[in-house]
Amino acid sequence: MRTILLTIFVFFNSFLLAQQKKPVHTVPAMTTVKQLPDTWLGIVAGPHLNYLSYHDNTTTIEGNNTGIHVGGFFQRDINKYFAIQPQLLFSIRGGEIQDVDSTVDATLFNIELPINFLFSYNRLMLGAGPNFCYGINGKLKSNGVSRDAYDASESFERTLKRFEVGANFMIAYSFPDGVFLSVNFSPGFTNIYEGDGSAPTNVKANTRVFGISLGYTFGISGE
Repeated sequence: MRTILLTIFVFFNSFLLAQQKKPVHTVPAMTTVKQLPDTWLGIVAGPHLNYLSYHDNTTTIEGNNTGIHVGGFFQRDINKYFAIQPQLLFSIRGGEIQDVDSTVDATLFNIELPINFLFSYNRLMLGAGPNFCYGINGKLKSNGVSRDAYDASESFERTLKRFEVGANFMIAYSFPDGVFLSVNFSPGFTNIYEGDGSAPTNVKANTRVFGISLGYTFGISGE
């Protein structure tokens, strides 16, 4: 009987030791991966070089001056490389035209809505899209007299239309802290010549700008 009890004791003791030495497998803790933002807001501002031209089939009268633009934008990433970025800007377009007998300095205050379709690779961005421009105020200054650029009773044959449709082309480089630097070219395509009925019907007018922008962007939501 003593032998049987001793055998049972040795068996259970060996079993308990085996359980204690058995390795315990732990389930690794799940780690969360931080999602990058796919929706952005930003601000942008900078100077630009303006051009304003009046032209017909044979003659072009053109001049330039400087202006500024300032505003904000919303950007939505489509995937890793492509995004859409509408902007809302206040800008000053125009040009100083050397006419035959006088100089006309045009200053056109505009609200612009460029819609850029962006391609990005690393920190370089390329963009293009339509630009909608509306003149909220405009002055044509000549011989010390300032006239309303959109009023035919004041500006006569030089009167302009308020609305212009064009395009916007840009290239930008973004820095790690959210700051970016860009250059853009924005030509107007539609005719903004209004006149007063005294000029030939084939006269047209357009604006275009070359600009440099400094901006800041920050993410507002992730996927």
